[in-house]
Amino acid sequence: MKKNTDRLLGAVDALLTRYLLAGADGQPRPMRYNPLDYQSLKFIENHPDCRPTDICQALFLPPTTVQSVLDRLCKLRLISKHGHPTDKRARIYKLTEEGTRMRGRILAQDRANMQEMLNSLTEPEQDQMLGLMEKVEKHLRSAM
Repeated sequence: MKKNTDRLLGAVDALLTRYLLAGADGQPRPMRYNPLDYQSLKFIENHPDCRPTDICQALFLPPTTVQSVLDRLCKLRLISKHGHPTDKRARIYKLTEEGTRMRGRILAQDRANMQEMLNSLTEPEQDQMLGLMEKVEKHLRSAM
């Protein structure tokens, strides 16, 4: 059991190093972002007019962490903050044009990274790997 855990840890570590610290060509990534920013931008893109509490619930994060992320993304002009139409005390968030462009660049970069990984496998191996990854994903989602 420990041997397989260590093998998986080594593989995941290599993937994280390659794709979080360097791009598909091994050069420094043109865009750096942390997982909190990435997931928050993705959530806001998919849920325009969301409240901070919506993000907290979806990402399982405390309000102080989410507020720090939102403040940073506003400062970078990737999202904008607006008053809620019916609750004067609440704020809602939307992607800005720059935020939409950034999400597009991140998605393109991530797709290039995934394609690089798939290119190392034959088509039957790709199908097998994807089936196993989807099985793990399903298990993780059911545990939430």
